[in-house]
Amino acid sequence: MEQVPVYCRKEILIAGVGNILFGDDGFGPEVIDYLENHYNIPENICLADAGTGIRKILFTISLGEIRPKIIVIIDAVDKGKKPGEIFDIPLDEIPEEKIDDFSIHQVPSSNLLKELQDFCNVKVIIKVCQIKEIPETIQSGLSDPLKKAVPLLAKKIAEEYF
Repeated sequence: MEQVPVYCRKEILIAGVGNILFGDDGFGPEVIDYLENHYNIPENICLADAGTGIRKILFTISLGEIRPKIIVIIDAVDKGKKPGEIFDIPLDEIPEEKIDDFSIHQVPSSNLLKELQDFCNVKVIIKVCQIKEIPETIQSGLSDPLKKAVPLLAKKIAEEYF
């Protein structure tokens, strides 16, 4: 059991996805950081700053016999909404365009999420925030609308899962 990653052993995995080196794409990891520093995390929950490594985590979960019952993905997307707007999207509506090369929006990651939900009985929830922009070059730090959205989404997650 000790060799099974902690994110497989917990009932709920909340994973922040995104590249903190590219502005608003770092929203998911920022929410995880905020939760870790402002809330008491229940024993049944694993918070994971997945950064750019979500595919490895999802692949490990899909191959394992022990899995979380719920996976909550936190990410930033461009769906043409007001910057900083928080909303859920169904798996079928994950944007196919890439924000950058490390995003959850790539087909392999979204396929793994669909397989986990459809064939492994794992409930998948995707909570996203509308970006203001993703810089073309390395530029860390969120835009003001996303900075304001971090504690709002953290509070919503805590109310729903803690």
